[in-house]
Amino acid sequence: MSFYKATKSLAEQLDPKGELIAVDSIVDQNNFRPLCLVHSRSNNPWWKKHRFYKTGYKLCDVLSVEDHAAQMDVQDSTSIHIVNQVDGTLEGDIGGQVESAAVEVKGAASQSHERSVKVKKIYVSAEVLDSIIRKGKIRMGHELIKQSKEFQRNLHVITEAIEVVEETQFDESSKAEGGLFYEAWIKMRVKGTRGTKKAILIPKNCILAFTVKQLRIQGNLAGVYLYSNKKTRTFDGLQADTASVECSRIARMKRAGIKQAEGHSGYRKDVCDVESRNLEEEVKQGYAEFSLLSTNLRGKFLKGFLGIIRDSDLLLQLEDQLEQAIDKNDQLKLKAGKPEVQGLVGNLHDSNGVLITSLAETVLYFLQALNELAEFQLMLLAESVEKKIVSQQRTLVKSILDNDFGNNEKSFPIDTQRLTGKDLTLTGAMIELSGVTMKKVESKLVGTGKPLASKALSALYVALYGFSLLCP
Repeated sequence: MSFYKATKSLAEQLDPKGELIAVDSIVDQNNFRPLCLVHSRSNNPWWKKHRFYKTGYKLCDVLSVEDHAAQMDVQDSTSIHIVNQVDGTLEGDIGGQVESAAVEVKGAASQSHERSVKVKKIYVSAEVLDSIIRKGKIRMGHELIKQSKEFQRNLHVITEAIEVVEETQFDESSKAEGGLFYEAWIKMRVKGTRGTKKAILIPKNCILAFTVKQLRIQGNLAGVYLYSNKKTRTFDGLQADTASVECSRIARMKRAGIKQAEGHSGYRKDVCDVESRNLEEEVKQGYAEFSLLSTNLRGKFLKGFLGIIRDSDLLLQLEDQLEQAIDKNDQLKLKAGKPEVQGLVGNLHDSNGVLITSLAETVLYFLQALNELAEFQLMLLAESVEKKIVSQQRTLVKSILDNDFGNNEKSFPIDTQRLTGKDLTLTGAMIELSGVTMKKVESKLVGTGKPLASKALSALYVALYGFSLLCP
């Protein structure tokens, strides 16, 4: 089990609404404490969960006031107790106050694993944060500020974090919510590939997750957005700069013969509900370069991606390095130790060794979707590629997404004529892990989509679409 998969799972349990951001690297976890500064990119797909990257600086480092550090009071929280049990279904029992938690996950039978961790919330109050910012001015000559503005990076300040109270061990565990197909798949596979037990040791005081507030910088004055979205920017004029980036992508789309959606002025849209209705158009644009690959290159890329999704740490590493390479228009240097992955990376450069930015962006788009999936989903996806059923799965997932998830749970019929037997069980398990529950009502299959499942299912669709283009 990777550190990121463990923290991501815990963040989802503690905060189903998705405001908690999982820390993805145990080495960097100390950079995500309250009052640390992190940056984000403004051009991620709408369905991708927010990712924030360390800067190595704290808020006090970019403010001109020298005596404010003593006022940066980070407070500890009081207690809560959360108990989860996994035994084919996932149930919760929550009591106490909501700031500190003891989380326990237990399983049964040969598929079961146990996980127990005690955590607390550490935070800086809104009043303290507001006071700190009011008393200081931004040092516009600071390298972080200059480069963040140059590279169009939004800056955020961490306001609270989840900290481990005592050293603990995370074991790989099952997550199910009573799904018909997930349970069937677990029973079918329990004596198969899941025999290996993986674990990771989490040290005391380690930061597992955090929440942020976006900074607003006008001139040399700073503020904090109480409410932010993809339209809000840290720096003045950043939105205009972003337009130039969008223009280059639109030009690439035109070269590939891809038309924009009517009334759409950029590669990706700002309003989530509009984007979800135009997901088909987005994936055509996002995968334009895959459509132009030769059969030989598609085979190399397919082999490379299959190697990557079997190693979640490598998956995250490659995404990060690709983002940096595209930013700097630089060589991509990846030490993976896997020939198939090196073959994929090598083909992202032309004969002169220059990064082919448009192709790298397409690969990054694919990796972003894969990184949104649970570890079990990646296993199921690899098996689906081997079974050559990803095209049928793509059609099924798209038909589910065509239903309006809205703001409330909604039931809808599911047509699975193209998938039967073990293939349907495998596909259903993968879909249920995205938050859609399926059950049989008389002779029909009915799905129930939670509002938050739309983004998770969209990421699955993007991953299936990519593999369907690469598979022979």
